[in-house]
Amino acid sequence: MSRAEEIRAACDVAALHGLWDKAREVRESPDRPATFRLELPDDAARAAVGDVYGRPMWGQGTRISVSKLDDAVRARFGVGLDEVLAIVHGRPVAAGTSAAPERGADPLRSALAERGLAGAPWAGAWVRWVHQYGRVAEAELPEVARAAAEILSALALDGPPADWVPRAELAARAGDAHLLDAGTTLSRLVLKAAALAHDVEAPANERARAALWERCGVAGDAVSATALCWALPLVGDDPWSRGVAGRTALGLPVHLSLLDLRAAPERLVTTGTPVAVCENPRVLEAAVAEGVRHPLIAATSHPSAAVHALLRRLTADGAVLHCHADFDWSGVALADSLTTAHGARPWRMSSEDYRDALDRAAAARTDLPPLVGTPAATPWDPDLTTVMATNARALPEETHLSALLADLRGDG
Repeated sequence: MSRAEEIRAACDVAALHGLWDKAREVRESPDRPATFRLELPDDAARAAVGDVYGRPMWGQGTRISVSKLDDAVRARFGVGLDEVLAIVHGRPVAAGTSAAPERGADPLRSALAERGLAGAPWAGAWVRWVHQYGRVAEAELPEVARAAAEILSALALDGPPADWVPRAELAARAGDAHLLDAGTTLSRLVLKAAALAHDVEAPANERARAALWERCGVAGDAVSATALCWALPLVGDDPWSRGVAGRTALGLPVHLSLLDLRAAPERLVTTGTPVAVCENPRVLEAAVAEGVRHPLIAATSHPSAAVHALLRRLTADGAVLHCHADFDWSGVALADSLTTAHGARPWRMSSEDYRDALDRAAAARTDLPPLVGTPAATPWDPDLTTVMATNARALPEETHLSALLADLRGDG
């Protein structure tokens, strides 16, 4: 069997027709977008597309990165996406012709090149988008391109951020603290590049914009987002450390902002210090009320930039993080992100822990909410996803508070 026949046999199946049709559509479109939305109507489509793309597929649809799809088919078949489409459809891919003039291509590409970004996977699609939809006057384009490239070079576009910077401070580097305010030309262009880089939809509201900024390492400001902490065993004897320790002595937790963390001493804790991270402030409140002096941080369902910054500081000091969250899909996604980004160790987050908590809830006749949403992977215990989906019940942290507090006290 020839290579083409092998590819046709593997790819020309009903479950993959939607993938190949959408891929051809974007490859032949004038602007050649970097991603496309793909509907996944049934289990057969989800399984087939996941096999080709290289990751599990959940729900009724997903967003496909053209470059990642090209990499996946090259790794599997030894030819690129265009060659696969030509074999499946029996005709070559026609190159799209942009209707937009290339009059402004040089300033954008030059500015990106100066910052080492010209070869980024998102760069070409972003340049085309700016020309077609960016609404930037030709005379203004060189200055806008320079400012955008300067900002983009400071963002985390290919991985989690190592640090967070307030948006006004970042904008000031490009000449004006208000350049990245909501609705400005520069913020719109930078967020489009960030969306392309992270393979997500361009944000359509302020909440989505704030989430994308934070994903790139940019906080709305340095004071409003905080990390709720309890009993941090700080090693310093400076005024900052004494202030935090003083609140613990009074039986009070502390909210640390990015500004607080910037004023903190270089080292916070000793190597090997165990620090627990929970999802819900109710767990931290209970620990405070019972006088449990184990270090604890409440991350919430969507950890703020201050939480991430504090966790990075603690892990850099050699602290050992243990994370727990609700047994629902957002909770296990939070646990996964904390293990991936900060090396946290799952704490009472196994499939057996879930079963035990279900049994305790049943014995106490506790009503549990239904488990809704898209299943999330649990790589530390792959069985957990299956067990949760099978039982279809969510378990808030509060339902097994006594077991968590016992761990924090060191009982047993």
